[in-house]
Amino acid sequence: MRYTKKTFTIFLMLIIFIGCSSTDKISFYRAVERADTEIINGKVGLIRTIYCDIFIEHIDSNTWQYIKKNNAFKGEGIESPSDPCFHFIVENTWNKPIVIDKIEILNKDNIAPSEDYSFIKDKNYLENRYAINISSLLKNRRILSEHILVKDIDFKDDTALYGLDFIAPGDKVSFFKFFGNIPSGKLSKIRVTIKYSDFKKVIDFDIARFDNNDIEEVNRYMEFL
Repeated sequence: MRYTKKTFTIFLMLIIFIGCSSTDKISFYRAVERADTEIINGKVGLIRTIYCDIFIEHIDSNTWQYIKKNNAFKGEGIESPSDPCFHFIVENTWNKPIVIDKIEILNKDNIAPSEDYSFIKDKNYLENRYAINISSLLKNRRILSEHILVKDIDFKDDTALYGLDFIAPGDKVSFFKFFGNIPSGKLSKIRVTIKYSDFKKVIDFDIARFDNNDIEEVNRYMEFL
């Protein structure tokens, strides 16, 4: 029997939606593979354009443990944030500066911006509650290495704070974004809008919820092919 990419896509979508019906198995979110979306190491979604390459990785419980140990993000509390969080890397592959105009999440007709916790008036609350300093986490950093996965990046030595309000040609900038809610049972989209000159371009990732069993099934299927 000949298995095509279309066959695999149908199989993957069935796994996603079956997994979504059992919330106790959910372990992490991930970009869905599409014609324009590559998946790196089973975790990172990548979309390439002539203007920029955009990487997106969900911060799961294991990755939070790594971030907690990094001095660049050390907080005073003990908890990990509960809101879904994604790490973005945007590399300017064009010959002019680009600007990240906005990042939003879409669920059917509902559109919501990323969460910056500006509604919390006590500026020390987040730092005292969480083992991660949220203010530091949300700052832009230039990546000085070739690493993509969060667990491979030494944010103290491999990155530097990036104070520009645009991304210069050739620069690779890292930042984290929180989202208030990603509902189960259906695909969501994370939409990145970039500006270049007087134009805007929208780049969106399909986001689904996976569990460990789902990924194991996908891996077994790929070995069978």
